[in-house]
Amino acid sequence: MSKGGTTTIQQAAPQTVTQDIPQYIEDASKQNLALADKVSNIGYVPYYGPDVAAFSPMQQAAFENTQQAAGAFGMNTGAGQYMPEATQFAGGVQGYSSAPVFEQSVENLRQYRPAQAQYMDTFFMNPVTGVQGENVVPEGTPDFAVQQYQPSSPLGVQPVSVQGRGK
Repeated sequence: MSKGGTTTIQQAAPQTVTQDIPQYIEDASKQNLALADKVSNIGYVPYYGPDVAAFSPMQQAAFENTQQAAGAFGMNTGAGQYMPEATQFAGGVQGYSSAPVFEQSVENLRQYRPAQAQYMDTFFMNPVTGVQGENVVPEGTPDFAVQQYQPSSPLGVQPVSVQGRGK
């Protein structure tokens, strides 16, 4: 509850406040941005290890025992292989990897949309040879974003003749 009354607020004259960034922070920021430009040229690095662990031998034995118990009472056992064969990785770890699915999708992109795949590749280094793509950000070019890129064709790639379902 209030007892009432009035409050007077006096406004000060407008002020301009400036804040200088210390030189060591400005230098560190520039170094970090330069490093980020270099790292961005690497491109996507897929994971080729196991994404999901395989069932252990004891788990598989438990599944088989359950199937046998169900079969003893005349129930459908669902016998047979219920999972694809697991892949063995370093250290004897068994599991399943999505890497083959990723590789197949990349191959599908290259087969059905070759110009698009080729253009995308120009932004990154070649992961096998290390050769930089033509659209990789050049080192020591802080104002690259404002420079004009003039490709040789609308997509910056040479036309490719393709048969199939590409659009």
